[in-house]
Amino acid sequence: MKKLVLTITASLLLITGAKSQADLGLDTWVNDQYGSLQDVQGWTSFNTASFGVGMAQTVFKITSGQAFGSAAAKVVTQKTPSAVMVPNPFRPFHNFDTVGLMCLGSIHILPSVGLTFGMPISVYRPQYLTFSSKDSAVAGDSAFVLAYLTKWSLANHKLDTIASGKWGETGNGTQPWASHTITMTYNSGTIVPDSQQIFVSSSIYMRGGAKMGSAYWVDGFCWQCNAGVNELNAETNTVSVSPNPASSEINFASSINANYVEVSDITGRRVGLFVMQNNKVKIQTENFTPGFYLYTVMNEKKEVINRGKFEVQK
Repeated sequence: MKKLVLTITASLLLITGAKSQADLGLDTWVNDQYGSLQDVQGWTSFNTASFGVGMAQTVFKITSGQAFGSAAAKVVTQKTPSAVMVPNPFRPFHNFDTVGLMCLGSIHILPSVGLTFGMPISVYRPQYLTFSSKDSAVAGDSAFVLAYLTKWSLANHKLDTIASGKWGETGNGTQPWASHTITMTYNSGTIVPDSQQIFVSSSIYMRGGAKMGSAYWVDGFCWQCNAGVNELNAETNTVSVSPNPASSEINFASSINANYVEVSDITGRRVGLFVMQNNKVKIQTENFTPGFYLYTVMNEKKEVINRGKFEVQK
């Protein structure tokens, strides 16, 4: 059998139309270009390697018990067939022999084999990447999420890393869904990134230790420019949101002084800024696209006093 040699390139996936918008909420799943297995829109995985080489499925659509929206992703570590030779960027001069990985980008195997990763980003210098996860790692293994913000350099004809962050699981086995915040560390105080890279792995690859059967569930990725809920004073987390999920409207009420509610979609695009009266506001959601949204409640100085997520269903 001809070997499938996968080269990894750090170039931005510049595509237009609907495909240019990656689904960070993990709700929209599409067949890959070879029609074999599904991946989340804008994401890729080793599911494509099942085309012609018989690699077991590594990323699965979960539609029951997800954290948000209509679906989540489950990443499972599987053995890499001898016909697939994939360089391990975390261990130079080694190939992946056991892998469970999904990332923003695209794998292609025709006419040549390669991986283009990264997607455009419209959020201005996000400070945090929030998401939910749970894991079921085999003993000695652990999952992780890596995030990079990058910018294309015309002078050097390559992507420069502007900011980076990482979340690593403890590898203690099955856990319930938990919310996490990755704080992005910027290399510069002025450069604005134009692209994003997110990697989700069910196993550790910095060293040997990836175990077949390790599993990692993820859901609800969202870029944020304000402090996360976990970083706010617990005494100020006094905002009620109902009904959630919402259909035609959603109500916000605060027990302390609050002046604004900012709503963004899962990609971080602002949907609207709504003024509160007497610490309350009712937002009509009939024209909202079904899915997951982020809200940020602020006082008159635009200081964040509460933040969270809600869902719109039709």
